[in-house]
Amino acid sequence: MANSQTNLTWIEVDVSTMDEALTKAYNKMLDDGKKARESKAGFQTRFINKSIKVGSLDTGYSLAFAYKWGKLSVAKVSEAEKSTRVSAKPKVMFKF
Repeated sequence: MANSQTNLTWIEVDVSTMDEALTKAYNKMLDDGKKARESKAGFQTRFINKSIKVGSLDTGYSLAFAYKWGKLSVAKVSEAEKSTRVSAKPKVMFKF
């Protein structure tokens, strides 16, 4: 995995040109990723709700989560300060 400070040139892959085995593995990876995101979102929602319930999180605030090196970390963030991630668009198409 690349360091976030590395300047990389991203190349979009035309997945319709992949063979059947690679396409199957790709689709499994996408499905597994969806399940992981749903599980992660469920955990984070429960964690935030529990934090509010026990009085550890003030109204108008939420939590940001990090999982570096397998360790769970949280940071208190203002609901107004939440931002979305923006991805760079690939410049060229890669085909098999």
